[in-house]
Amino acid sequence: MNAAENDPMVHRAIDELRRLPALDRAAVQRIVNAAAEVRVTPADEPLLADRSRIRSVRIWSAIGLAAAAAMVGFVARGVVTSRRDQGEIPGVATTTMTLPTLQPVANSDAAAIPQQFVFENVKAKSVSLVGDFNKWDPSVHPMIRDASGLWSVIVPMFPGRHIYGFMIDDSVLMLDPRALKTRDPDLGTDGSVRMVGRP
Repeated sequence: MNAAENDPMVHRAIDELRRLPALDRAAVQRIVNAAAEVRVTPADEPLLADRSRIRSVRIWSAIGLAAAAAMVGFVARGVVTSRRDQGEIPGVATTTMTLPTLQPVANSDAAAIPQQFVFENVKAKSVSLVGDFNKWDPSVHPMIRDASGLWSVIVPMFPGRHIYGFMIDDSVLMLDPRALKTRDPDLGTDGSVRMVGRP
């Protein structure tokens, strides 16, 4: 037996198909006979030609009406535009609407959330946090070392997904061993990932 033969859904479908009523051959014959009576015969062809002529007249009439409506629209638009240039449009109330100015994302309502970054390296002389949030500039977020050799810094970051790394002695980029890794499209190298706020 294969898996399909043991599947309860297959057995249930087969049982439902077996419960269908038997085919009524007389009803099928009535449907076939009714379709044969309505079928087009050679004697009906002139009538069919008249129908296609009527249909083509209707299509051309619709095209003519659409063209006329377009012309009326262009003329009316020219009149309305010229009246608008002069001042008011008769019978139309005008209001002025001011659109809100757009704010850049950095100044949006989303508040920056303080994030602590910690890196352990006892041999390093300097460590900086670099990432997409500071344009990978090591001078923006230098880290401070404590007595145990842990480097740390707290950076306010806007919600979202950020890619970062640690710049050791201004020459070596190291990833955070405790974070997920991803490929950074800007640098073309791997970077650590920090999710800030709710995803």
